[in-house]
Amino acid sequence: MTTDTDQYYGQTDPTTGQGEWNKQRFLIQQQMANLNTSMPVEVLSVTGTGVAPVGFVSLRILVDQVTGNDVTIPHGEIANVPYVRIQGGSNAVIIDPQVGDIGMALFCSRDISAVKNARQSAPPGSRRMYSFSDCAYLGGVLNGAPTQYIQFTEGGIIIHSPSSVKCEAPLIQMSATDVQLGNISAPLLRLIDERLIALFNAHVHSNSGAGVPTVPLTLAGVATAITKAN
Repeated sequence: MTTDTDQYYGQTDPTTGQGEWNKQRFLIQQQMANLNTSMPVEVLSVTGTGVAPVGFVSLRILVDQVTGNDVTIPHGEIANVPYVRIQGGSNAVIIDPQVGDIGMALFCSRDISAVKNARQSAPPGSRRMYSFSDCAYLGGVLNGAPTQYIQFTEGGIIIHSPSSVKCEAPLIQMSATDVQLGNISAPLLRLIDERLIALFNAHVHSNSGAGVPTVPLTLAGVATAITKAN
């Protein structure tokens, strides 16, 4: 029996037409090929970013299609795909996808178009199953090294940004047995070495004990010390 498969197209092989079992197996395999589960994808566009309801992305599947005679055909764009955000109630970690990101597309077993529009329980929009149109984007696969990150290590947690870190809250509390200021800049050194010393030396007590200073701190004195430090 010949084993040369060059004369066969698509998923067929020399055994496909040999016997009823092989014929039935081929038909089952062809039907299973229509069940989309998950695929690596690239982000083409992003909408609904920032402090807003979770948005959508458009995607391109990275595993190209191949015709029966081995011609490669890239996939088209899949639009209006909801992306995954880590969120519980009104609490979230906002890391929006960016164009060029690589992640995984997960394909649902039923039409989710009505659920996407209503953002609540709804019947399927059609009878399609395992379709490319009914997918969700899960990011963070096969991407390059980040330049801004939160890293969890055995030695502790590292928060790194190449530009700045900003905390916003009515109250920010810190609890630590020790606070170390590492490679701090000259302005912060002046704040510690000059401003605080100047503020401490700006008041005088009439006796050696504690009490109300005879020369109390004033806003003008504080401003003068800060200006001198700068």
